[in-house]
Amino acid sequence: MDLARPPGTRIAAAAITLLFSLGVADQLKSPALPAPAAAATSVEEIADRLRRHLDDDATRAPYVTPPDAPLLAWCRPQGVDTRTPPEGVPAYSGELLLPELEQPLRVRFWLTSPEAAAGAVTAARRGNGECDRPGRDALQDVAGFDRLGWRGVRALVAMDAWDDGEPGAVATIVAARGGLLAEVTWTWPFEVGAGPGRQVLLQGTASATSVLGAVGGDPAGPAPATATRSASARMAAALPPASSYGEDMTLWPAPGAGPRSHERVCGDPSHEQNAHAGAPAVTRRLIGGVSVREDVLFLPDEHSAERARARPLGWDGSCSSDEDEPSYSVDPRLDPFTSGPWAGQIRTFAVRYPEPPPRPKGAFRRSVAHVAVGVRHGTTVVHLRWQGPAGTDPAAALRTGRTTLMRTLARLPAEG
Repeated sequence: MDLARPPGTRIAAAAITLLFSLGVADQLKSPALPAPAAAATSVEEIADRLRRHLDDDATRAPYVTPPDAPLLAWCRPQGVDTRTPPEGVPAYSGELLLPELEQPLRVRFWLTSPEAAAGAVTAARRGNGECDRPGRDALQDVAGFDRLGWRGVRALVAMDAWDDGEPGAVATIVAARGGLLAEVTWTWPFEVGAGPGRQVLLQGTASATSVLGAVGGDPAGPAPATATRSASARMAAALPPASSYGEDMTLWPAPGAGPRSHERVCGDPSHEQNAHAGAPAVTRRLIGGVSVREDVLFLPDEHSAERARARPLGWDGSCSSDEDEPSYSVDPRLDPFTSGPWAGQIRTFAVRYPEPPPRPKGAFRRSVAHVAVGVRHGTTVVHLRWQGPAGTDPAAALRTGRTTLMRTLARLPAEG
């Protein structure tokens, strides 16, 4: 399968070649990221190679695109998303400040199998058409990408209302090199009626290529086929099988599975933004008789680890989109929690959500039990979230969730 030349990209590639021949390339600044001889074989190694360029200023970028957000995350299709990257594998997410670009490069990397990496690139290519929405976004260009051993696709989209209502452009490269999967995104404004232009597109492509070279190493060398026995790889391997959470459990999203009453009670931003800039992570979501989210973060120091541990536990189950306040059958509680070497807190509640109007008084459309655990050992942080039907005995459902998450923690190696 040729990932470098998808149908319909030869004209775009020729256009870029013409721009270079007209002298646009002479205006590009040369990126200065070093390209090691060998490819990175762990997300910890990726973090080390990119650390000095990381935008870790908490006033600007305390949280970044989570590892489990769809590829081309700015493009939101309807229904089940087929662009979900590999889950339950070592991942890295961060924003890089490079001197040749005014806006940061948003980068995400996953270390998975070569087959899964190539499949994700194919899914991203197929998803490009979903980003072309008349009257809102316009797909300007889709081109093959084949540089430094990385092969994939680059998409350019123009947005009418990007920043404060002004037009802007976003470009994304999704590419694979062996078991390494990467997504690099950059944005820039442009004048009304002028179009996105090509200078920043080409400069961003050059900068993104240098980042990929810093991670992928010399293309003459071998591409990673499997993860090393790093802390993140050991943690990913220790995650329990989906069946340990109940019958018919599968990775999210589950095409054709249909809606479930407990599925993602509402858009909880504290969990959706549980990726801290530059922190190697392992993330997995499961759906079935219950829904489960597992997040493991590897922070650089205990202060940032404790901050990352505590933040997502502040949610009390309320949803801003609900017309009526939820009715708690078990009020939210936040209690101390320990399980083996892991110490932190546990939040529990059971909530009933009313039927939308018109409805009979006291009619509820769903009753959900929620258990969330945030613990750490040293600089390793684990967040586990369990949601399931509360039924007529919500207290029993909460006990089940608590016991289930304790079994998961018992499997995980405590990394100091």
